[in-house]
Amino acid sequence: MKPIEIVVFVSLGVALLFVAALLWSVREGDEDWNEFSQAHHCVSLADTEGRDRAGWRCDDGKVYYRWRQQR
Repeated sequence: MKPIEIVVFVSLGVALLFVAALLWSVREGDEDWNEFSQAHHCVSLADTEGRDRAGWRCDDGKVYYRWRQQR
């Protein structure tokens, strides 16, 4: 193998490990969402704003997106 091939394969391997680590560490957590949305009085924007239907506006003024709803 040429040195450049080794560098390319090592780089791809590192990138693959990095992506795998990101996927492994993501919180899929809908388990906390119900508790959070009730505690912060979150309202679905599907009822209030047609363009931003995936979001939830909470009493802190922020719009939250559950990860499965992101487009």
